[in-house]
Amino acid sequence: MIDLNTVRPNVTPVKHPARPGISLGMGALNGTHISPVWRMGCWRLQFVKLAGGETLKLDAHGDHHVKVILGALDDPGRRAYPAVGSVVTTRVSTHSVTAGSAGTLISIFTASAEVDEPLFSMEQLRITGPLAEHLGWQSFEQRFSGFTPFFNGADAHLVAGFHLLDTLDTDGAEIAYVYFWTAGKGVDLSTHDHGHTPSANSPAFAEVHQVLNNGTGSGGMYQTAEPGAAQRTRLPMQRGEEHGPFFVIDGKTGLARLRANGAVEYPWHGWEAGNDSQPGQRYDLVTAYEITAPYSKV
Repeated sequence: MIDLNTVRPNVTPVKHPARPGISLGMGALNGTHISPVWRMGCWRLQFVKLAGGETLKLDAHGDHHVKVILGALDDPGRRAYPAVGSVVTTRVSTHSVTAGSAGTLISIFTASAEVDEPLFSMEQLRITGPLAEHLGWQSFEQRFSGFTPFFNGADAHLVAGFHLLDTLDTDGAEIAYVYFWTAGKGVDLSTHDHGHTPSANSPAFAEVHQVLNNGTGSGGMYQTAEPGAAQRTRLPMQRGEEHGPFFVIDGKTGLARLRANGAVEYPWHGWEAGNDSQPGQRYDLVTAYEITAPYSKV
């Protein structure tokens, strides 16, 4: 058994050479790899790759949320993607987790007793830890105004995150890109289908989201026929929950199905924050897991 309270990290973070954020050589499904710890507001952030059958002991006093990125957990039984159309919790009530026979790559996000709720200011979410200077928040407008005016004036923010790589050498495949974003009251983060042609610095991915805070309690994912359509099928999500695939699954391989241009096939979807009559801002805080298509086994 590995004790998360005493084990030393054996993964060295480095600045990603071509994209925003930090690279972590977490390996595929061989051996055990422990990342350093980062802190974001009330959250402790860490990534762990467990070998097959290995058990990780958690802090008995923490509010732990464990998300499977690759492989599976046997205890509790979890995979990278819940069932299509479902919303499930990532919280664990036990004091340990055990990898499936093929191993697993997981995130472990632990909330402190002083939970930052409500999130009324982006100052509450300053990130600290190794190379944290590369994890600065910026508005959606700052990030995307050169491509679209859609986010101009929107009280929404994102931060470059963690590239989880097979290895840190030049041939190391990206398993997943994990980052965070916020949406203020009533913000619609656009209706999109990820249909752009992939490139070396923008690989095709099969995403899932994990909610760390729901500002009004009514924010969530939605699916719709097309941008601007009046009808939206909504999937509300609360703190600690993740959703099943929105992307199309290849029935033969169990992987995300690709379009002719190599992008993963999605319907039109997005995230829309809720609203309320309370004064002040209340941010949704969401983790996005962009699991690279070859690793997207459902």
